[in-house]
Amino acid sequence: MADSLYGVILQRRAELLEQGLTAVSFQFPGQFESRVSDMLHSEEFKIMALPGLVVGATHNWSGKRVFFLHVPKTAGTSVRLALIKSVGTPAFEFYNRIPSIEQSMRELENNFWPLWVGHQNVSSFPSDMNGLTIFRESRSRILSTYRQRGRMALMKNPHMLDSETLEKKKSQARTTISTPFGTWLNTSFRMKNLGYFIPPEEGTKYRSKEFKSYINKISESGLEQILNESLSRFTHAAWSHDEPAILRAISEISGRETTELPRENVYPNLKGYPPQVLDSEAIAELNTIQDKESILYKVAHEHGLVPLLSKSEADDLFEITAKRLGFTFG
Repeated sequence: MADSLYGVILQRRAELLEQGLTAVSFQFPGQFESRVSDMLHSEEFKIMALPGLVVGATHNWSGKRVFFLHVPKTAGTSVRLALIKSVGTPAFEFYNRIPSIEQSMRELENNFWPLWVGHQNVSSFPSDMNGLTIFRESRSRILSTYRQRGRMALMKNPHMLDSETLEKKKSQARTTISTPFGTWLNTSFRMKNLGYFIPPEEGTKYRSKEFKSYINKISESGLEQILNESLSRFTHAAWSHDEPAILRAISEISGRETTELPRENVYPNLKGYPPQVLDSEAIAELNTIQDKESILYKVAHEHGLVPLLSKSEADDLFEITAKRLGFTFG
């Protein structure tokens, strides 16, 4: 067993002492998993094994090289999984889950990897890849973001979080779920759609308050120019409510037909979520955000990426989402 484990992870045979330690690890709960984790995070794995595994995975790669800019709450998890299957390799996932690995990839400039995905600014992705993204009606995305921020307070089995981080997340979620939507909308720092498509100003850190301030100061003509440059990197896009268009986009950008999307992150029932009223002030603020982001969709349309939504189409999507997520209009 030890030779198999070391052969798979470290690409070598286990030494005598390592064989003994591996055998002992089977006798105690949690020790085997801990040993495997130590091997995967070791310098030996990074230096001696990982480069060979990467070369093997990308050797003579002749397929498409793709990045997926995953704007949260746009059905992106389903798109990501379908894209991984269609491209045929694991993705380098840009979600800040393992900062040391992400930093290593940035420093090494491993742009040969075929598929990069994540909640990242467009400037973070390799410049020679074809881009894909998914848009969603602005007000609907904000409603969904609010409900998602409170979901952690109701989840029984969250995963991929250590106990300290989990408690912090749950505390933040409890605060959100007890905060009226209108108050949250005016006080929370959230990344709007535009923030993913505008490269940070030099000296401005992405996701910072300074970056948000920078975006707000850009003139309309300057904004349009920046968006034209950023969206020129995308060869495919779709609206989140248009599944056939999403499937076509994934098929075309990957070069392999995709016929269905996995159903991931389906919203749980609303039991436990306090009902929320969208009063005139909240609706006015949502409409302001929608107006601000309309330039993004206009430029995307001019690049041939998505059709423009009519006012009635956008309003219908907003009302359907509000009802589904337990909002009422005051």
